[in-house]
Amino acid sequence: MTESATMEVAAPPAVPAAALRACLCALGSSRFAVDVRSAREVAVFDAFTVVPRAAPCLVGVANLRGVIMPILDIRPLLGLPAQRPGAVITGLVVEGALLRAAIAIDAALALEPFSEVFAPEQPGFVLGFLPRGDELIPLLDVPKVLSALTSELGKTSQTQGASLEPPIPDPEEDRA
Repeated sequence: MTESATMEVAAPPAVPAAALRACLCALGSSRFAVDVRSAREVAVFDAFTVVPRAAPCLVGVANLRGVIMPILDIRPLLGLPAQRPGAVITGLVVEGALLRAAIAIDAALALEPFSEVFAPEQPGFVLGFLPRGDELIPLLDVPKVLSALTSELGKTSQTQGASLEPPIPDPEEDRA
C-alpha cells in the first residue's frame, strides 16, 4: 500500500482540527507532516552502525545521549524510492506505541499550526492532508508507520537471523 506525496488536488471536505501543530519534513522532493505529539526532536547523527542482515528499512543504529536509537528509512513504505543516506543522517525522532525511532529525513522544514485536516480517500499510513498554500501535505500516522516497520524488522530477523542484540558467545567454540 503506497501513499502519495505532496498533492495538488481538489480535496474532500476539511475536518476542523483542534489546534493541530505539525513538524513538516522533506523526503526527496516530497513533503510530509508529523503531529508534534508524536515528534520528539530533530537529531543529526554523524556516526551510526549498520546492522548486518537487517531489514532494508533499518539504516542503522546510533547513540543518542546514551540511548540506542534505530534509524529507519520510511521511503519505500510511502511509495518513494529507497535512498541510503550518506555519512551524516538527519533524523526526526518519533514515538508511537512502544517504539521510539529516528526517521531518516532530508530536512526539517517548519513547525506550523493547522486549523483543518482533509480526510484521506483510503486508510493507510496517512491520517489526513494539511493545506499549505496550494498544496496538501500528508500527515503521517506515526504509530501505523512504526508498527509496519517493526513488523518488517521482525520478519527479517526471523528469516535471516538478524538481531539488534549482540550474539552470545558459545563456550564450546573457544575450546576447539
